[in-house]
Amino acid sequence: MWGHLLLLAVILSVVLFYVFDARGVSLRTSNLLLVQPAAIIALILVALVIPQCFHRVDADAPEAKPTDFKELGRVGALAGAFGVFIFSVERVGFDVSTFVFMVVALFVCGEKRWYVYLPFSAIFTTGLIYGYGALIPFPFPLAFL
Repeated sequence: MWGHLLLLAVILSVVLFYVFDARGVSLRTSNLLLVQPAAIIALILVALVIPQCFHRVDADAPEAKPTDFKELGRVGALAGAFGVFIFSVERVGFDVSTFVFMVVALFVCGEKRWYVYLPFSAIFTTGLIYGYGALIPFPFPLAFL
């Protein structure tokens, strides 16, 4: 799975470059408050995913099937929903945009039970709005929260 390994190498390179650049500018806590923990989490995640790029090949195993158009459609729908989310954040509000994006993303990814994805999206959006607002004192445009 060379493509996955290459993507992980690019992610690792970007994370390391960004954290070393941030540390080169200033070692103050206010400068590294979000960068350092995010970089550590990203490095841990890359380290957990790298072993999955190596699989034992069995001669009797069937060939891997190519990606079908249904999966590519899901990826396209999710990318389109994210694009709509980005453009609607300032117009509709960060809270409404996040909630709608979460509902659409969960539905596109296969969750069909509305009584699962509606409360999850509401709880996630509320936690994100208040958590992000506590970390970054930036006045986000909000509609309800």
